Amino acid sequence: MISFLRRHQKSVFAATLAIFFGGMFVGFGGYWFEKRDVQGVVARVGGTKILYSTLMAQVDLYEEQASQKGKELSDAQVAELKRGLLNGMLIDELLSREADELGFVVSDEELARDIRRTPGFQVDGRFDERTYVMRLQQSLRMTPEEFEANRRKSLKAALVQGLLMREAKVSPTELPEVYAALNKGSMKGFDAKKGELLAQLQQARARALLGRLLQQMQTKIEVQNYLSKIDAGA
Repeated sequence: MISFLRRHQKSVFAATLAIFFGGMFVGFGGYWFEKRDVQGVVARVGGTKILYSTLMAQVDLYEEQASQKGKELSDAQVAELKRGLLNGMLIDELLSREADELGFVVSDEELARDIRRTPGFQVDGRFDERTYVMRLQQSLRMTPEEFEANRRKSLKAALVQGLLMREAKVSPTELPEVYAALNKGSMKGFDAKKGELLAQLQQARARALLGRLLQQMQTKIEVQNYLSKIDAGA
Protein backbone atom coordinates (compact mmCIF):
# COMPACT_ATOMS: atom_id res chain seq x y z
CA MET A 1 0.00 0.00 0.00
CA ILE A 2 2.86 2.37 0.77
CA SER A 3 4.29 1.81 -2.69
CA PHE A 4 0.83 2.40 -4.18
CA LEU A 5 0.51 5.72 -2.36
CA ARG A 6 4.00 6.72 -3.45
CA ARG A 7 3.34 5.83 -7.07
CA HIS A 8 0.02 7.63 -7.15
CA GLN A 9 0.77 10.58 -4.88
CA LYS A 10 0.73 13.11 -7.71
CA SER A 11 -2.31 11.53 -9.36
CA VAL A 12 -4.23 11.63 -6.08
CA PHE A 13 -3.52 15.33 -5.78
CA ALA A 14 -4.36 15.87 -9.44
CA ALA A 15 -7.63 14.01 -8.97
CA THR A 16 -8.50 16.21 -6.01
CA LEU A 17 -7.94 19.33 -8.09
CA ALA A 18 -9.70 17.77 -11.09
CA ILE A 19 -12.79 17.23 -8.97
CA PHE A 20 -12.70 20.86 -7.92
CA PHE A 21 -11.82 22.46 -11.23
CA GLY A 22 -13.76 19.93 -13.28
CA GLY A 23 -16.91 20.68 -11.36
CA MET A 24 -16.22 24.37 -11.56
CA PHE A 25 -15.74 24.55 -15.29
CA VAL A 26 -18.38 22.11 -16.50
CA GLY A 27 -20.52 24.12 -18.87
CA PHE A 28 -17.76 26.68 -19.25
CA GLY A 29 -19.17 27.74 -22.59
CA GLY A 30 -22.19 29.09 -20.75
CA TYR A 31 -20.10 31.76 -19.04
CA TRP A 32 -20.56 35.22 -20.45
CA PHE A 33 -17.43 35.85 -22.47
CA GLU A 34 -16.49 38.98 -24.34
CA LYS A 35 -12.97 39.58 -25.57
CA ARG A 36 -12.90 43.28 -24.85
CA ASP A 37 -13.86 42.56 -21.23
CA VAL A 38 -11.19 39.93 -20.61
CA GLN A 39 -8.43 41.38 -22.78
CA GLY A 40 -5.21 40.44 -21.03
CA VAL A 41 -7.11 38.56 -18.32
CA VAL A 42 -6.66 34.79 -18.12
CA ALA A 43 -8.92 34.15 -15.12
CA ARG A 44 -11.10 35.77 -12.49
CA VAL A 45 -11.75 34.85 -8.88
CA GLY A 46 -14.71 36.91 -7.83
CA GLY A 47 -13.72 40.46 -8.72
CA THR A 48 -9.98 39.71 -8.80
CA LYS A 49 -8.32 39.45 -12.20
CA ILE A 50 -5.38 37.20 -13.00
CA LEU A 51 -3.45 38.59 -15.95
CA TYR A 52 -2.25 36.42 -18.81
CA SER A 53 1.05 38.32 -18.76
CA THR A 54 1.57 37.33 -15.11
CA LEU A 55 0.97 33.68 -15.94
CA MET A 56 3.26 33.75 -18.97
CA ALA A 57 6.05 35.42 -16.99
CA GLN A 58 6.04 32.42 -14.66
CA VAL A 59 5.90 30.01 -17.61
CA ASP A 60 8.84 31.76 -19.28
CA LEU A 61 10.84 31.69 -16.05
CA TYR A 62 10.22 27.95 -15.61
CA GLU A 63 11.22 27.29 -19.23
CA GLU A 64 14.39 29.36 -18.77
CA GLN A 65 15.34 27.41 -15.64
CA ALA A 66 14.67 24.11 -17.40
CA SER A 67 16.79 25.22 -20.36
CA GLN A 68 19.68 26.10 -18.05
CA LYS A 69 19.55 22.49 -16.83
CA GLY A 70 19.67 21.21 -20.40
CA LYS A 71 15.96 20.37 -20.61
CA GLU A 72 13.72 21.61 -23.38
CA LEU A 73 9.96 21.43 -22.84
CA SER A 74 7.70 20.17 -25.58
CA ASP A 75 4.58 22.09 -26.62
CA ALA A 76 2.47 19.59 -24.68
CA GLN A 77 4.59 20.06 -21.56
CA VAL A 78 4.34 23.85 -21.83
CA ALA A 79 0.56 23.61 -22.18
CA GLU A 80 0.39 21.38 -19.09
CA LEU A 81 2.71 23.76 -17.25
CA LYS A 82 0.43 26.71 -18.03
CA ARG A 83 -2.61 24.85 -16.74
CA GLY A 84 -0.81 23.76 -13.59
CA LEU A 85 0.60 27.20 -12.80
CA LEU A 86 -2.77 28.87 -13.39
CA ASN A 87 -4.53 26.34 -11.17
CA GLY A 88 -1.97 27.11 -8.47
CA MET A 89 -2.65 30.82 -8.82
CA LEU A 90 -6.41 30.22 -8.57
CA ILE A 91 -5.96 28.09 -5.46
CA ASP A 92 -3.69 30.69 -3.84
CA GLU A 93 -6.33 33.36 -4.46
CA LEU A 94 -9.11 31.24 -2.98
CA LEU A 95 -7.11 30.08 0.03
CA SER A 96 -5.90 33.60 0.77
CA ARG A 97 -9.56 34.62 0.98
CA GLU A 98 -10.21 31.73 3.34
CA ALA A 99 -7.26 32.91 5.41
CA ASP A 100 -8.88 36.34 5.64
CA GLU A 101 -12.13 34.70 6.80
CA LEU A 102 -10.21 32.81 9.48
CA GLY A 103 -8.43 35.95 10.63
CA PHE A 104 -4.99 34.80 9.50
CA VAL A 105 -2.54 37.64 8.89
CA VAL A 106 0.85 37.80 7.21
CA SER A 107 2.66 40.76 8.73
CA ASP A 108 4.97 43.07 6.82
CA GLU A 109 7.85 41.65 8.86
CA GLU A 110 6.99 38.06 7.87
CA LEU A 111 6.67 39.05 4.23
CA ALA A 112 10.00 40.89 4.27
CA ARG A 113 11.70 37.93 5.98
CA ASP A 114 10.37 35.56 3.32
CA ILE A 115 11.61 37.78 0.50
CA ARG A 116 15.04 38.26 2.07
CA ARG A 117 15.44 34.49 2.36
CA THR A 118 14.81 33.95 -1.37
CA PRO A 119 18.17 32.94 -2.95
CA GLY A 120 17.37 34.64 -6.26
CA PHE A 121 17.26 38.00 -4.50
CA GLN A 122 20.58 37.56 -2.74
CA VAL A 123 24.18 38.46 -3.55
CA ASP A 124 26.86 36.56 -1.64
CA GLY A 125 24.21 35.12 0.64
CA ARG A 126 22.66 38.46 1.59
CA PHE A 127 19.51 40.17 0.32
CA ASP A 128 20.27 42.83 -2.28
CA GLU A 129 17.52 45.34 -3.08
CA ARG A 130 18.92 46.24 -6.50
CA THR A 131 19.02 42.55 -7.48
CA TYR A 132 15.50 42.13 -6.11
CA VAL A 133 14.06 44.91 -8.27
CA MET A 134 16.04 43.84 -11.34
CA ARG A 135 14.99 40.19 -11.09
CA LEU A 136 11.35 41.17 -10.74
CA GLN A 137 11.51 43.43 -13.78
CA GLN A 138 13.49 41.06 -16.00
CA SER A 139 12.13 37.65 -14.97
CA LEU A 140 8.61 38.21 -13.67
CA ARG A 141 7.86 41.58 -15.29
CA MET A 142 6.41 42.82 -12.01
CA THR A 143 6.85 45.80 -9.76
CA PRO A 144 7.86 45.09 -6.16
CA GLU A 145 4.36 46.11 -5.06
CA GLU A 146 2.72 43.58 -7.41
CA PHE A 147 5.10 40.80 -6.41
CA GLU A 148 4.68 41.47 -2.71
CA ALA A 149 0.89 41.44 -2.98
CA ASN A 150 1.02 38.08 -4.77
CA ARG A 151 3.58 36.70 -2.35
CA ARG A 152 1.46 37.74 0.63
CA LYS A 153 -1.45 35.80 -0.85
CA SER A 154 0.74 32.71 -1.28
CA LEU A 155 1.91 32.94 2.32
CA LYS A 156 -1.67 33.27 3.57
CA ALA A 157 -2.66 30.29 1.43
CA ALA A 158 0.20 28.33 3.03
CA LEU A 159 -1.26 29.10 6.47
CA VAL A 160 -4.55 27.48 5.44
CA GLN A 161 -2.69 24.49 4.00
CA GLY A 162 -0.82 24.15 7.29
CA LEU A 163 -4.12 24.17 9.14
CA LEU A 164 -5.41 21.39 6.89
CA MET A 165 -2.27 19.35 7.56
CA ARG A 166 -2.82 19.68 11.29
CA GLU A 167 -6.46 18.67 10.96
CA ALA A 168 -5.36 15.65 8.90
CA LYS A 169 -3.11 14.38 11.70
CA VAL A 170 -3.06 10.60 12.14
CA SER A 171 -3.17 9.45 15.77
CA PRO A 172 -0.39 7.16 17.12
CA THR A 173 -2.93 4.42 17.88
CA GLU A 174 -4.48 4.65 14.44
CA LEU A 175 -1.32 4.06 12.43
CA PRO A 176 -0.70 0.42 13.54
CA GLU A 177 -4.34 -0.38 12.81
CA VAL A 178 -4.06 1.04 9.30
CA TYR A 179 -0.79 -0.78 8.66
CA ALA A 180 -2.24 -4.09 9.82
CA ALA A 181 -5.33 -3.61 7.67
CA LEU A 182 -3.17 -2.93 4.62
CA ASN A 183 -0.95 -5.96 5.25
CA LYS A 184 -3.56 -8.62 6.06
CA GLY A 185 -2.95 -8.35 9.78
CA SER A 186 0.84 -8.59 9.59
CA MET A 187 2.97 -6.03 11.41
CA LYS A 188 6.21 -7.17 9.75
CA GLY A 189 8.33 -4.19 8.76
CA PHE A 190 6.10 -1.72 10.62
CA ASP A 191 8.87 0.05 12.51
CA ALA A 192 10.86 0.64 9.33
CA LYS A 193 7.89 1.88 7.29
CA LYS A 194 5.69 3.68 9.81
CA GLY A 195 7.26 7.10 9.23
CA GLU A 196 6.68 6.92 5.50
CA LEU A 197 3.15 5.60 5.93
CA LEU A 198 2.33 8.37 8.42
CA ALA A 199 3.43 11.07 5.99
CA GLN A 200 1.54 9.52 3.09
CA LEU A 201 -1.70 9.13 5.05
CA GLN A 202 -1.55 12.66 6.40
CA GLN A 203 -0.89 14.14 2.96
CA ALA A 204 -3.74 12.16 1.42
CA ARG A 205 -6.14 13.34 4.13
CA ALA A 206 -4.99 16.94 3.77
CA ARG A 207 -5.59 16.81 0.02
CA ALA A 208 -9.07 15.45 0.57
CA LEU A 209 -9.78 18.28 3.02
CA LEU A 210 -8.40 20.77 0.51
CA GLY A 211 -10.66 19.40 -2.22
CA ARG A 212 -13.75 19.71 -0.03
CA LEU A 213 -12.81 23.24 1.03
CA LEU A 214 -12.34 24.37 -2.57
CA GLN A 215 -15.64 22.83 -3.58
CA GLN A 216 -17.39 24.70 -0.77
CA MET A 217 -15.74 27.96 -1.77
CA GLN A 218 -16.83 27.65 -5.39
CA THR A 219 -20.46 27.83 -4.24
CA LYS A 220 -19.76 31.32 -2.85
CA ILE A 221 -17.12 32.72 -5.21
CA GLU A 222 -17.36 32.62 -8.98
CA VAL A 223 -14.19 31.45 -10.71
CA GLN A 224 -13.75 31.92 -14.44
CA ASN A 225 -10.87 30.46 -16.43
CA TYR A 226 -10.29 31.81 -19.95
CA LEU A 227 -7.06 29.95 -20.72
CA SER A 228 -8.52 27.46 -23.19
CA LYS A 229 -10.33 30.27 -25.01
CA ILE A 230 -7.20 32.40 -25.21
CA ASP A 231 -5.01 29.52 -26.40
CA ALA A 232 -7.61 28.46 -28.95
CA GLY A 233 -7.61 31.96 -30.41
CA ALA A 234 -3.83 32.31 -30.38
